[in-house]
Formats: sequence, C-alpha cells, structure tokens
Amino acid sequence: MLKIEVETIGLPALSAVLGKTVRVDMEGGASLGDLVDRITRRFGPEARQVLLDRDGRLDLTVQVMLNDEGFIPRDDLSGRLLKDGDRVRFMLLVCGG
Repeated sequence: MLKIEVETIGLPALSAVLGKTVRVDMEGGASLGDLVDRITRRFGPEARQVLLDRDGRLDLTVQVMLNDEGFIPRDDLSGRLLKDGDRVRFMLLVCGG
C-alpha cells in the first residue's frame, strides 16, 4: 500500500472537498492518472468538477506537480508511477502578461 500526500494550491473548491492536505492510499503500481481517478471517485462530483473537463481528462486549468520535479505533462500522468511517500500537488494554472 502506497501512502500519497495530496495537496491543493489555488483551488479553493477542491480544498473545500479534500482539505488543504490529505493522504490517499494507493495500490502498488498506481500512476498519477490512477490517483486522479481515485480522488474523483472518493470525493465525488465536487472533486470531479474541479479536476476533470467534460471529456473526463484533467482540466487544462489544473497542473500536477510530483514531489519537487516540477509540472508533469498531462500526457505523462498515466505513465508516471507513484512511490510510497510521494507528494502530489494539484495547482491552478496561473497565466499573466
């Protein structure tokens, strides 16, 4: 069993459902994509509305960071395997000019 720390930054609607930080238990061999699926199933439609677009893919306004690696490209979420103790942050994509 993997213990994954999930943090939300700049996503108040998601923080209201999950809390600022929550631990999510995952099976070995789980990916970041599996974690998104687990969160949307565990925390229901409110989490799904924030994290996913109409087609069930990660919303373009949400960025995912794994540990201190920086942002993980959306196309890599299913291929990035989690390890026990990983920290995953869901952050609002902020643009400016």
